[in-house]
Amino acid sequence: MAIRTYLNISARIRSILLVAGSGVVVLLGLGSNAWGQTDYYFRDPGSNISPLPAPAGPDGDWNIDDNWWDGPGGLNLNFIPDFSQGAGERAIIENGGTAFVNADNGISPGRIILGSAGGTSGRLEVQSGGVLNVMQGSSTNGGITVGSTSGVGMVDVLPGGTLAATGPIAQGNNSANRITVGAASGAAATLTGDSATIRSRLQIFPNAAVSTTGTVTFTGSSNYEVEITGVGSSGKFSAGSSATLGGNLTLNFDGFSPSAGSSWTFLEATTFLGNFASVTSNNANLAFNEAIIVSQAPIGGGRVAMNASVSEVLVLQVDRNTGAVAMTHPGSTAIQLDGYFIGSNGGLLSANPAAWTSLKEGGQLGSDWIEQAQTVNNIGELKIGADANFGSAIPLGNVYNALGGAFGSDADDLQFRYRRASDGAEIPGIVQYTGTKVNNLLLQVDPTGAGDAYLRNTSATTVQIDAYEILSAGGSLSTSGWNSLDEQNATDDVWLEVLDNGPNQLAEVDTEGFVTLAPGASYNLGALFTGGVKDLRFNFLMMGQDAATTGAVIYEAFTPSSTPGDFNEDGFVDAADYTTWRDNLGAASLPNDNGLGVVGTDHYNLWKSQFGQPSVAGAVSGSEVPEPAAWTLCAAALCVLLRRRPARSAS
Repeated sequence: MAIRTYLNISARIRSILLVAGSGVVVLLGLGSNAWGQTDYYFRDPGSNISPLPAPAGPDGDWNIDDNWWDGPGGLNLNFIPDFSQGAGERAIIENGGTAFVNADNGISPGRIILGSAGGTSGRLEVQSGGVLNVMQGSSTNGGITVGSTSGVGMVDVLPGGTLAATGPIAQGNNSANRITVGAASGAAATLTGDSATIRSRLQIFPNAAVSTTGTVTFTGSSNYEVEITGVGSSGKFSAGSSATLGGNLTLNFDGFSPSAGSSWTFLEATTFLGNFASVTSNNANLAFNEAIIVSQAPIGGGRVAMNASVSEVLVLQVDRNTGAVAMTHPGSTAIQLDGYFIGSNGGLLSANPAAWTSLKEGGQLGSDWIEQAQTVNNIGELKIGADANFGSAIPLGNVYNALGGAFGSDADDLQFRYRRASDGAEIPGIVQYTGTKVNNLLLQVDPTGAGDAYLRNTSATTVQIDAYEILSAGGSLSTSGWNSLDEQNATDDVWLEVLDNGPNQLAEVDTEGFVTLAPGASYNLGALFTGGVKDLRFNFLMMGQDAATTGAVIYEAFTPSSTPGDFNEDGFVDAADYTTWRDNLGAASLPNDNGLGVVGTDHYNLWKSQFGQPSVAGAVSGSEVPEPAAWTLCAAALCVLLRRRPARSAS
């Protein structure tokens, strides 16, 4: 019976020594397979691809020959991949397992590939005391490939471990691909390469030494995570030449809360190209007027550092109700700028030149400001000379239009940035809103007192609806307090309440047409809120649409109007006041009736003269003022003859 053994001869030339039963010894070379590029695969546990025992589990020691196999079509060999064999040998890990390195055996692969095949995964872990060098062979590039678009690769260099590549380090853009260097504590962890291209996640701790002799590129899909454990203590990547920036920069503050003035260097290079698309942090707990600023600074020897710091920043104060905007500095540190930009993707800025009071027009912070083109999407200015020192608050006019853009759009979309020439930093400012104006239909609930809720059109768009619902998962609705449009006879159409209304739902439907809510229109829907859990949701069906639209809900007292003609005291002179007048003909008086006494024709004329004031239109179909029927006017003194809906009994 023949016995196959594996010998480690000089230079580890792989040969097979066959011992025949006759005692003849034959040395067979491995032919072209031995001297060409060869792939060795980290083996699946429990497999029978070799007569030798398989590893006991999915994780195995890199430095064991039997944990490697030359794959289908090979010679069924088991060797640790070595760059010096033939044209070089590649180490491929894609069996879902982890190869760990805990020593230096002096054998270096010609390339490492982790999870490159679709649907596969592989992980490399360099542990304390582990050293793994990836060396270039005549047909191998000496690099490390970490995952692909459809495969997953992971690399962990733990404290005390070293992973060095003479070739490039490259990640695939699968978001699950990951390289982590270092840990929260322990000895140094080292990762080096000729160059690096980061397309997914790179996580670096303060005890990591990560560098390239050439370039580093962070692509648009990358996420560079820098762990920060104290003042001046952070992970850092050092590129031998240029660094191209893109994707997201994440600063993770681990057991440490930064304060204004704290700074960290997280990247060094000879030059920087581009910028990170976004900068985020996990738990910085910053004050409202503080932000993380990324800037560059020369450090000598033709090198430039990229730093992150916590700084007080300018605050853009925006009044939703008036549109007034002002640049302010609530802090105490000096702030310089030579330009600013205010943008709105939703088109919520005024394009009216008279609305914008620019620094140039106001003579603020110097006389050398140049205005950019003013549109509904952006305004901005640049300064020709040196940076200006910001002083007191600067009003910029009523340039915000909370009711601009599409109906129902999110009004809170302003972006505010400013820059300074001294270090080229572009600084994200803070946008702070006041007021409650909403570009939508609004359910405004008074959380105190009776809990009245108002259906309001606070947009600049005339809206036609034929159904609405108010929902509460916590059961905070009152059917007895609800004053529905059906009960109010609010429109000429027939509104019907749905049958299953209760603590969790209030809904009604217009069975004949629709109700038109012009800008500023409102209805008081009564004390429908019980004061329980503030979990109300409000949806409505716009005329001609099959899917409901989500409305806004705010919990805020609604101050009744003192405007003459606002008979229902909802803040508007509109069709709802006509309904109130009509239903109270012959009564002793009405709110805001200028002391006219018994309700009659004079009240109607007062309401008609004030209709649409103070800048609102009525909640009726169209914008015309409804004329009272002749019999209605004649019945002013005979109100007992008017039909009224019976009051709802408490439920």
